[in-house]
Formats: sequence, structure tokens, C-alpha cells
Amino acid sequence: MVKSTIIARVVDGLPLAASMDDEQAESELAGYKSQAKAIFKKLNAQSEPMCSIESGPYYLHYMLSQGVCYLCICEKSFPRKLAFTYLDELAKEFSMSYGSEVDKTNLRPYAFIKFDTFIQKTKRIYEDSRTQQNLSKLNEDLRDVTQIMTKNMEDLLWRGDNLDRMNTASDHLRNQTEKFRKDARWLNLEAMYRKYVELHPLPLSQLSSDLVDSAAAGATSGLVPCVSQDDADLNKSSDMVCGGSTEEHRQQVKQSIMTLERSGYRLRSIDVPSKSILLGFDGSVHASDEIVAPAQPNESVEPATEQPAIVHAIVGTFTLDISSYVLVVTDSRCRGTIADSQIYEATAVAALPLSSGCAKAEFASMLRGIRKASPEKRNSTPQSGDEGSDNSNLESALAAPEHLPKADSSAKPVSTASLGWISPQFTKIFGRGRTGSTGSTIGTTTSVVEPTSSKLPEDIELSGEMSQVEGELTKTSSSIRRMEDRVLEEISRLFGDTGMLFSYSYDLTRSLQGKNGQILASSGAPPALVADVDYWFNHHLQQSLIASGNVEWAVPMVQGSMQMAICEVPGGASFQVSVLSRRNRQRIGMRYERRGANEKGHVANFVETEQILSVAASGQQAHYTSFVQTRGSIPFFWKQPPTGLHPAPVVLKSDDENTAVCAAHLQREIGRSGRQVLINLVEHKGREAVLGAKYASLVGQCVADELVDACMIRYIPWDFHHETRGMRYNRLELLLEQLQREVSNMGYHWRVGEQVLTKQSGVFRVNCMDCLDRTNVVQSTIARSVLNEQLVRLGVHIAPEKGLAAYQGLEAMLNNLWANNGDYISRQYAGTMAMKGDFTRTGKRNFSGLMNDASYSLARLWISTFRDYFSQSVLDFILGNQKASDVFRTIIDLRSREPDYALQLSRTREAAVEASTAIVVHDGECVLLACIVHTPMALNTLKVRETADAVMVLTDGAVYICSYDYQLEKVSRFQRIELESIYTVQHGAYITDTLAPHSLDQARNHGVMLYFATSETQSDIKVELPDQSAKGAIASAPTEDLSSKVEGSISAQATADPRDPAEGRSVSPAVVAAATPVKSFVACKLASEVQVVMQSVASSSDTGAPVSLMRLGALEGQSPELLAECVCSAIQSAKSRAGQVDASQFIVESPIISAVTAKQSISLVDKVSNRLYKALWV
Repeated sequence: MVKSTIIARVVDGLPLAASMDDEQAESELAGYKSQAKAIFKKLNAQSEPMCSIESGPYYLHYMLSQGVCYLCICEKSFPRKLAFTYLDELAKEFSMSYGSEVDKTNLRPYAFIKFDTFIQKTKRIYEDSRTQQNLSKLNEDLRDVTQIMTKNMEDLLWRGDNLDRMNTASDHLRNQTEKFRKDARWLNLEAMYRKYVELHPLPLSQLSSDLVDSAAAGATSGLVPCVSQDDADLNKSSDMVCGGSTEEHRQQVKQSIMTLERSGYRLRSIDVPSKSILLGFDGSVHASDEIVAPAQPNESVEPATEQPAIVHAIVGTFTLDISSYVLVVTDSRCRGTIADSQIYEATAVAALPLSSGCAKAEFASMLRGIRKASPEKRNSTPQSGDEGSDNSNLESALAAPEHLPKADSSAKPVSTASLGWISPQFTKIFGRGRTGSTGSTIGTTTSVVEPTSSKLPEDIELSGEMSQVEGELTKTSSSIRRMEDRVLEEISRLFGDTGMLFSYSYDLTRSLQGKNGQILASSGAPPALVADVDYWFNHHLQQSLIASGNVEWAVPMVQGSMQMAICEVPGGASFQVSVLSRRNRQRIGMRYERRGANEKGHVANFVETEQILSVAASGQQAHYTSFVQTRGSIPFFWKQPPTGLHPAPVVLKSDDENTAVCAAHLQREIGRSGRQVLINLVEHKGREAVLGAKYASLVGQCVADELVDACMIRYIPWDFHHETRGMRYNRLELLLEQLQREVSNMGYHWRVGEQVLTKQSGVFRVNCMDCLDRTNVVQSTIARSVLNEQLVRLGVHIAPEKGLAAYQGLEAMLNNLWANNGDYISRQYAGTMAMKGDFTRTGKRNFSGLMNDASYSLARLWISTFRDYFSQSVLDFILGNQKASDVFRTIIDLRSREPDYALQLSRTREAAVEASTAIVVHDGECVLLACIVHTPMALNTLKVRETADAVMVLTDGAVYICSYDYQLEKVSRFQRIELESIYTVQHGAYITDTLAPHSLDQARNHGVMLYFATSETQSDIKVELPDQSAKGAIASAPTEDLSSKVEGSISAQATADPRDPAEGRSVSPAVVAAATPVKSFVACKLASEVQVVMQSVASSSDTGAPVSLMRLGALEGQSPELLAECVCSAIQSAKSRAGQVDASQFIVESPIISAVTAKQSISLVDKVSNRLYKALWV
């Protein structure tokens, strides 16, 4: 089907019209629309009139007609005949409607956006290629599509290369092919010698980077080197010596050696030296399965660094405002083994910039961090049978030179030992003498950074000298850099110190039963091919590796805990108990920032904990048993404000919405794990009672409405605090007796090799308020009971009547496993160790444990107040739920946002626009454009402390400014400005906030000013009431004097004209003298995020009256600067149709409030508070 349509002018690529796509399609097609814009820039009069371009899963079909390009993005299954027939219909209608206006020089982008109505109607006709009407069109259409040129997107974008460059690349590739032939012979000879003689290996930094560059040039130019049969045989023997068979190319890459090259970071597998990957500074990923030859002594190759580094895994890539980064694991420790596969925990990571300007300094900083790591820590992994951790081979392979390269003097390494949750200024005060707990490495540069994708403001209008301009830009860029450093610190802390687990051969994202009979990844295949996305924590960061087909370099990481204990049994047998927890990433977050469920039924802090028992006897196959339990927040909408030690929870939304969400969650878990035994541990009285009662009623409602099978659900309320008050934790045995029948019926997973003996038919889903302390105690009690039964069934138990106490030290070890498991999950969700840990470890409750719990409560209060909002925002960024700008906004707002915040705000604002237009627009008027603005709602006023969210509505007769109350869902007040009274419109930079660096970006902070003549005085604002039928929807105080309530405003005297007639140039209204006391202005700032733009859609009847509003997706995705131009052009067009405007003098482009003016208007109190704020948080 047709996904999207764009119409543009061929001569300059100006977009004329586009289809309105929904938010999901807009996000999916963003990259392909950028490719379409690149195509428009390359088209000219000599281009092919019809062409189909392949790009990923889509085809981009375009057709040129009368100087206009009609392009549509279609699925590959959609017939090309039908696509070009669709474009032909658009071309005919567009030519008839707007053909005479296309060549005008003063056209604005998307000037013919109204054509979207016809696009949508035609698109619906061609939606299904199998309908009878479309089949007839296919048969009747005589167009021979086989003559239409088909291209690949990559080839098309490289079409501008000239023949000289191709010839140069060909000659260079020929020379490098001969050089490769000689180097391959030398490498084969050295490999043969290594079999018998221990040679000092050549440093990998001496490998030629020229050869890699030439190979890349050959690949882009489409040239393939010619290799003789002798050379092919030589390469084959070289691969055999190095162990690089064809089958091994598909195996998971384990540890690798990283070196810095001119074009990016090269990683080479230690196990298979022929396998390497280049992470380019331009964001590209190039994999290679060939040996890169070393440089010859007589050739001058200047490597970027002389020292390689060991990389345990590639976490992924991400992009911030200043630069893009690649995150790699530089140190890890083995947490244990499952089915002979090692499980590792990342203990140190490094964020390296994908920028040639600062890569050398950052790489050297990472090397210094690795060298400071103690040998004991580096060699803590098992020495025998440890996959990819043979340190003797690594030490010899590295062969470090005598000295490290000298990094740039501007490089200043930042250790994550600093207080990552507070500002660098506090780190300087309180962080002295601290030693890093994770060893994570981040390098920051102050002078060598070259912003590759910088979004810093470039053209801030200033009224002072050029030095003042440079000073403002320097302050802005330094603030963004400090914020970016904070984000990097938090990301390194997140991956280096919060229990990130990974394995090269074991799928950590699924339980033993969920693996469908496969314990190990078959034949060493990458775990990324079978990983469960719900638990794959770094899935979003590894999209570049997955999209490029290099899944063997992608290592799925799971946030959770891995604990292991081994017990030997008399007779030579032994068994191992492992506790593996994995956190679900769908609603992952911090304690008070994520509570309850989202609209899809995913709940906060949802953790799947698996207790694995493996019994191995000499000469026999190992037996594996698995018992899975889950924990998760109560599944409906609720929140808990982070105020005080024990804030009261608040239930959100209606019962119907909560019932639907609860049912969605239970249905998903039943389908995944079977019968659900819901154990609710919240209090039956006090602040928690409201949640317990609501949970019970929702579960009952789900069963009553047959949303959930009653046989698959059992709800058990058990007030933990009431039952165990007075430290009577022995009463947990009462709960265990109550669950005994469920434990027996549920069973557990038991397998021997590939043979499955029993399966687990359900899970215990345990919850309290936080799903941490009480939950961990109950889950450990159930798990111990199940383990005792498993040992009896396996015939290992030496004294079943004694239980686990029959094994010396086993019970204490098992307690420690579950206590450590609870501590890990608690640190990940609440920031502290788990409470009630003394009982979990010893089986007893004591006074010291109570004191520890009190200190943990205070620590959680501090962390939830000062750190969690920022940690939550970084988490959402890592998971792909937010952009980098949203993370920076969190530092300013001191609060995080839900992942669906933009969607919810978009719906709310759409309802506000619809309600405002329905209430205030006069009968007979057509809505040309309606959008969201921020305005003081006062005449002749530019800035106030708090700007209100308002709706600007442009009709063919007037402009309405409506203040909308989202709480009451009413229009509180509005102003109507007749079009005939507007004599000038101005658009330009509108800076109202100087605290956030992004607030100084003109493209994001743009506004519109309307100058009009009015009969009222300057301090009055005209407030109208609509027809009697709509009065009830408007709040009280209809004639309120708004100007009297403005505080700290930049108020202009009654402004007659924003142009200086003497000089003939545009100036700010604040410096224009009053000419006519009855002329006024109103200022509106376009919303910079989640913009909603709508217009009327004419009905199909003959009257043509507007009956509904439709959203203009093409305009909503544009910057406020472009949208402001469109608003001004729309007002000018409306007045032009009435013959009321002089086009040459109507629109003025000039700053409304420049950055310097905004800074000068800040009061002394605000300046002091801003400096204190930046010192504390930025």
C-alpha cells in the first residue's frame, strides 16, 4: 500500500504538498522522507521522468510532470503499475488546481497543503491492490513499467561522483591489491612460524589503515579487485592457519581488540582474527572477514594510537547533541556458569566519541583507565574453560609498547567515582579522595571537540559587538557540554555498576523452559538471533549493528542479578544452585518515577526470577531444573509523589480504563507463563489499603467480564506487615502452608539433555508497594521449599526429613543468594540495598537490621528527590523512549516524563484545538490554520514569568487567540482580531528563557506578532462571548483586565509599526516609539514540542461548508521557525484574497526578543537563582 506522498518542485526541491501521516507512520518513515528530500535536491530537467528507487523494505516511486516531482513511498509488495497510476492521477489533479502557481518565486514550503484532501481520498482508493477496481486498472493500464528505471538508494545518492574520482579510486585499489598479496604471503609465513617458535607478536597498531580505506573506497565505487587463483589459495590457507573458517564467520564474537584508525574504531575478534568490524566516525558500520595486512617498514603510516585495548562487548551507539558515541565494555567479571556457559557482569564501560577531532584523546583516556585496573580484578574470571577470557593470550597479543601516546592537553578524564547524581561542582567538593567503584571511563574535551551534529544556535540576533555574540555562544555550548558530560556519566554508571549481565553463548533473556528445548545457542550462533526483546536491555543501542547485518557483534545485555552456589554430595556428585533475575525493559525505571502500569499493560519493576538447579554426576548427563517466579507493580494506573518517607498512593483514571489495563497485563502473563497465582502483600489498613482494595476489585471485574479465564487466576491477599508484626517472621510458614497445593500443582521445569521430563504450569506473581523487600522475602521462602522438593525428586537428598539443613552451609549460602539478588534489584529500582536483608540472610530479625532499614529509608528519600528524575530520563533515552533534548530538559525541569508523554499531550492539545474552534469561530468562517502557541494573553506585552498555553486560530475573517484550561476542559478567555484591522505581522526569535541552552536556539524559539488597530485602550483586551449555545463551555471572568496581572513583563509602549521609516530596517517593538495610541500588538510563541496543526476539511456537499478539522502532519514535524513563516504567509494570503494587503510591506522578519535582550531583562534575584541552580544541577 501507499505509505506516504510528497510533491515538490524540481528546479529547487521546494516541497509543495504532502500527505498527512499518523504518528506511527511519521516515526517509521522519518528516514525515508529524508531520503526523498535528498532525491529532490538531485533532480533536474534531464533526470529520468519515471523511476523506482529501492530503500530497505520500501520502494520510492517518483514521476516528473511539468516541472513538478510526485513521489510516493510504497511497500515492495505494492504493484509498480498501480503506484505510477496513482501518481498520474495526482499529477493531473494538481496541474489543474495549482499548475499556474507552481513557478511563482515567493512560494512558501507546503504552500498547497490543502491538496492533502485529494491525496487522502485517492490514497484510500488505491489502499488495497486486490480490489476489483484496482485490478481493472492494472489490466487496462498500457504503461510498460519494465522501461521504468529501477535504482538502489545508495547508488542514487552516489550519482554525483565524477569520473576522475572513480579513476583515482580504481588506480589506488589496484596498487593496494598488489600490496595485499604481498602482505598475505608474509602473514601466512609468520603464522606458520608461530606453530613452532614463540615469536614476539607485531603490535596491532602497525596494521595498515590505508588498505582498509582503499577497500572502503572500492566498495563505494563498485569496483571489485581481481584475485588470481594462487592468491585465492593463499588466502584460504591463511584462513585455515588463523582458524577463520566460513562457518566461524557466523559465530558469536567474544572478546576483541580495539584500535583507533583514521576513519573510526577497529575491533578485531581474538578467537577469529580474520573477523573485524569498523565503527566509522560517520556512523557507518563495516564488517570484514579478511586479514588486514600489517604496514611495511618503508611505508609511512601514522596510526592514531600505538596501544590497543581489550573490549569485552559492544554495548551500542547513541547520539547526543554534540557528538555520537560508541559504548563498549572494557572490564567484566564472571558471575557463574549455566550449562557450561559463562555469565558475565559488566564492571567498566567507556563511551568513545564518533568524532575524529577528539577520538585520540578519548581513546588514550580509556587506555589509562584500563591500565589503572588492578591485576586481581582483571584476572578475576575463571582461568579454565572461561570463554573469551584467556588472559595469557590477551597479554601476549597486546604487547604494550614502552609508553602510552600523549593525549591532547585539553583532555580531562572524568571518573564515575564522582557523584553522578549531582552536579560536577558538588563532585569537586565531596568527591576528593574517592576511588571509583566501577572503573567506567569517560573523557571530556574542551577545545578539540568538533561538533559533527551540533544543534547549537548559530544566528542569534544581538545588538552589541561581535565579541558579545561569541561570548553568548561560548556560554551556551559550554552549558550543553556540561549537560552532555552528566548524561555520559549516568550512562557509564548505568552499564558499569548496576548489574548488566551478558553471555556469549547463553540466552539470558529466556528461562530454561522458554528456550523451547535449547539450552545452548546452537553451534555457537549469536544469542541476538533468539533473544527476547522484552528483556534485551540494550536492544535500542544495538540497532546499527542489527540493521547492518552484524548480529554476531551484538551482545544482548540483561539488567538483573546472577548468583551461584555449589554443593558437593558424598559419592562424587555435586549440584549447583543459581538465582538469575532479569528485569523487563518495557516499563523499566526508578522507584517513584515509574509506578503501576501503562496503556499496554506493562508494569513497573517487572522482574522474572529463575532458580536453576543443575546436578552432575561423573559419566552421566547433567540434570537441570528451573523454577520461575515474577514480581511487578500492581497492574493499573496509579502514582506516588516523591514527597516524604511514606507518601500516599493515588489511583488514576477511571475503573473501565484500569480494568482494561489489568486484563491486558494478566492476559499477557497467562499466555507467557500459564496460571497466575497473585500474592498481594500490601497492607489492608492505612495508606496502602486503597491499592489493595482496588487490585482485588479489578481482578474480580476481569473475571466477571470474562476478560480473564477464572481457572487461570487465583488472588491471595496477605498483609505482610500485619502478619509479621513484632518481628514474628516465623509466620511466613502459614503463608507457605496456604500455598502448598499451588506449589505441588504448579511443578517445575526438569530436563536431561534435550529431553523434557516435567514442565512448570504457572508462576507465583508476588507484589508489595515497591516489589522489593517484602517480595524478596516471600519469593525466597517459596524457592527454598521448591528446591527441597527438587533434591528429593532427583534422588540427591541425603536426609529429606532434615530439609536443606542436611547440607552443611547450604542453607546459609542459599539465603545469601536470595539476599544478594534482592540487593541488586533494590539498587536498580530504589538506589539502596534491600530492606529486611537480615532475615533473608540469617532467617532472623534483629535490632541492627531495623536500624539498617531506617538508614535505607532515608537514603531512598534523598535519592528519589535529587537523582531519580535524571536517572529515569537517561533510562528512557537508552531504551529509545526519549530524545537527547528530553534528557537535557529534565535537568532544567527537575522531573522526568512518561514514555507516552508526547502522545498524551498531542491528544490533549488536539482536543483543545477542536474545542476552541467549535466555541469561538463565528458561523460561516472557515478555519485556515489552527496551532498551539504560548502567549501572555495581554496586549502590548512580550514576556511574563508564566506564559499560558493557548490556541491560535486563523480563519478567513479573523485571528482568534484562545486561552484553554486543560483541567476544566474549557476556554477561559479569548480575543478576536479582525483580519482587516491587521496591518503588519512579524516573525522572529522569541527568547523567553535563558536558563536552558536550548532556549537560545532561534529555530526552536520562534514567534509571531500581530499589529492591529483597535478602538480599545492599551490596557484593555477584547474578550468576546460566542453564541448563546456555547457560553457554557467558557469559564467565568469574561471581561477580565489581563494586563494588570502581568509581572516582570517586557512591555512595549503602544506600537504603531515594527519598521523604522527613517532607516528602512526592522527593529524590535520594544524600541519603537508610539505613533498612534489606538494601535496595539499581541505576541505568540509557537510551541516547540508536540505541536498540533489543524485546518477545516470541506464537506462533499455542494455548499462546501466546513464540517470537521484534520491534522496537518507535514507542518507538525517542522520547526517553529518554518511554522511561523507559514502562519504569516497564511495571514497574508487571507488578506490578499480580500485585496487588503501590500505584499511587499506586510511581513517583517525581525527578532521579537533576542538573546541579549532576554538576558538584560532578567532581574537580580533571577540571575542569582539561575547561577545557584546551575551550580547545583548543571
